[in-house]
Amino acid sequence: MSDVIDELLRLSEDPNADPRSRRRQTMERLVQTLLAMADAEIGPDEAQHRHSIMHLTTIIRDMTGRIAEADDTTFAAIVREAVMLIRSLQRRRADSARFTVH
Repeated sequence: MSDVIDELLRLSEDPNADPRSRRRQTMERLVQTLLAMADAEIGPDEAQHRHSIMHLTTIIRDMTGRIAEADDTTFAAIVREAVMLIRSLQRRRADSARFTVH
């Protein structure tokens, strides 16, 4: 999954791309990543966690146009927060996998 983070960061920093389309691409990739992570949360104790991810994903999807039009500082902050969120979800998944008996 760290390749997704690298891709998010690379998309957000590509100097040759149109800023609006680059930002829209970044947010679409973020939504896809979060949806994939939500789909992976299938345990009975994971329902609330999955619901939270889906809610956040809906908000980001709905705001993609406004995020794409944000100034550089705001957009960079949003991407940094998204990367921290994805890393946090990855760590949570790795931690719970260590305690799961198959």
